[in-house]
Amino acid sequence: MAVIDIARTEVVTAPPEMSVADVVRKIHRQSVSGLVIVEDGAPLDLVTDRDLTMALLDSEFDAEETPVRAFVESDTPTVPADAGIYEAVETFSERGVRRVIVVDDDGALAGILSISDVVVLLGMELQHVATAIRSSSPAYEHDGPAYYE
Repeated sequence: MAVIDIARTEVVTAPPEMSVADVVRKIHRQSVSGLVIVEDGAPLDLVTDRDLTMALLDSEFDAEETPVRAFVESDTPTVPADAGIYEAVETFSERGVRRVIVVDDDGALAGILSISDVVVLLGMELQHVATAIRSSSPAYEHDGPAYYE
């Protein structure tokens, strides 16, 4: 399965010129934990509410005037849209991140994938396995709790 199959493709974005204060407002209005800074269709960085909170606490700057570009890092983890889930999990582990930006063949933003998305997928897969086991094993033909008493 390719990461694009489970990635969120409706991604909240902002241009690098947007002020830090406006980015915080946008994150709040959209009820998301972060957004992708995009310039000319290419993702520059993923900025989270935590990143901005730490920046606001650690720095002395005018959030209304400072562009979010000041907090954009150049080494943002990305994965190709056609990469496998395992490659994305490796990226999470190696980079110590909980989200990665998914890019298409041209390097444009295609989506965002979080470790939570992978956990949900694994949970669904385990449910399918449990269903298959229950349906093929006489020991599981009994109803739930009564069987375990």
